[in-house]
Amino acid sequence: MAIVEESGGESLPPRLAIKLPRVPLTQILAISIFWLALNFHWAALGIIILPSQVFKMVGDLNKGEALAFVLIPGAFVSLFANPLFGMLSDRTRGRLAALGRRRPYILIGTLVNIIGLIWMAASRDIVSLAAAYVLVQFSNNAATAPFHALLPDMVPPEQRGLTSGVIGLLSIAGSIGGVIVAGLFIDAAKPLPAYLQGLWLTYGIIIAVLLALMLITIFSVKERNSFSAQSASQEEITTQAAATPSLEQPIPARPSSTWLSRSVVMTTVWTLVAVAIAWSLIALWNALRIANVQISGDVLQVVLEVIATIGILRLFDFNPRRDPDFAWVLLTRLVMMLGIYTVQDFLQFYMRDAVKAPHPEQQTTNFIIILSLTSLFSALGAGWLSDRFGRKRMVYISGCFMALVGLIFIVTQSLPIILVAGAIFGIGYGAYVSVDWALVADVLPSHKHYARDMGVWNISLSLPQVIAPIIGGFLIDYFTRTGNPILGFQLLFAMSIAYCLIGTVTVRFIRGVKN
Repeated sequence: MAIVEESGGESLPPRLAIKLPRVPLTQILAISIFWLALNFHWAALGIIILPSQVFKMVGDLNKGEALAFVLIPGAFVSLFANPLFGMLSDRTRGRLAALGRRRPYILIGTLVNIIGLIWMAASRDIVSLAAAYVLVQFSNNAATAPFHALLPDMVPPEQRGLTSGVIGLLSIAGSIGGVIVAGLFIDAAKPLPAYLQGLWLTYGIIIAVLLALMLITIFSVKERNSFSAQSASQEEITTQAAATPSLEQPIPARPSSTWLSRSVVMTTVWTLVAVAIAWSLIALWNALRIANVQISGDVLQVVLEVIATIGILRLFDFNPRRDPDFAWVLLTRLVMMLGIYTVQDFLQFYMRDAVKAPHPEQQTTNFIIILSLTSLFSALGAGWLSDRFGRKRMVYISGCFMALVGLIFIVTQSLPIILVAGAIFGIGYGAYVSVDWALVADVLPSHKHYARDMGVWNISLSLPQVIAPIIGGFLIDYFTRTGNPILGFQLLFAMSIAYCLIGTVTVRFIRGVKN
């Protein structure tokens, strides 16, 4: 039973809130299993499939920028698609609500996602692949945002560390499965007919896993009709308040925005104005050739998308002053994910150009398998430990371990040492993903808008997918053309170290989460 709130969105004082019942572990597993499918899907696409498809289409010299061209529009779509469908899920009413506020979006989003995957498999040029990837991102986020809200809807605070550990384990298991399957069947060194056969087989397996585990999740969920749940719970709240007149009054309701309200329209207008001004200033700078420095299209893209992201956050009621803990959780996740994606997006190219591995797809798969196996052990204990000793300590540990791996990548390109570094990275990665969900569940601003706020939280995952490919693609291609590709990767991994260390600092400012 969800905690009921005043109409404006603020939760009632703790003494008036309805306590969520404990959830059996089997139920947590059954609902969370879709997370395994989602990670299977994204690990196979991001680590193995897309880099190999891009390499097969454009060759060696422009592969970094071409990969960024494919990844960035889709990642940008996810910036607004996730909170948008989260908000729609929270507000679902009428006949659709009889099926639940979350399940219809998970079902329809996954089916459209499958159509996008078929389009990606059939793409034979970069533009078509990028367009298909946009559809995949849009539909996948339509399913993911409501799915993320299922567990906060149901899991009490005392089980959130355990639940986050389960989610972390499923995340790692999905990643292992995705890269193993993709690594088995995809090899860019093969002739085109054999490569395409393996590509279609891999996409087919992803589709089967996504569909099967989605069905398990939606049939395992027992959502209550939103109207009856709200009215029944409000009656309990009223009864509690009447029985305890000495309790303090509920805190004032927070005004909530509706579509086409003045605040929504003004936020949208000012965001578009800010984007237009930034674009005009950069275009003017380049036209006047100020200081003989030209601002590249990649830099322009980052600037415009960061401005748009700020507007999207405001549009979905993100307010750091009002909800500082939520803001710090978002920032921590953003910099940690920047550290992870800076390594992950270009790992296959690193194996090809710096390590000189004869089969870069297979060695990338080996790295991910080693990483994932050690992640399983660290995630298994970290979620449970975070309930007893604090979430922040797990982030401190993870940041330091992942930064250490960035340093190893800088000082050596020896394949055996790189694979050992994968085990170290896995310890840190497992510790982080095991508490990632629990951190945000502890500080969500509004119980009434779980899916919307979880969608806002997901922006801290989407924005790094915009920034990392732009910076990394430029560095890799620039230093490849100048004949020193290793230096480009060294600079890239130095940035990854900085991101991970910043994450260990920002988490300290989250006051609502114990150390």
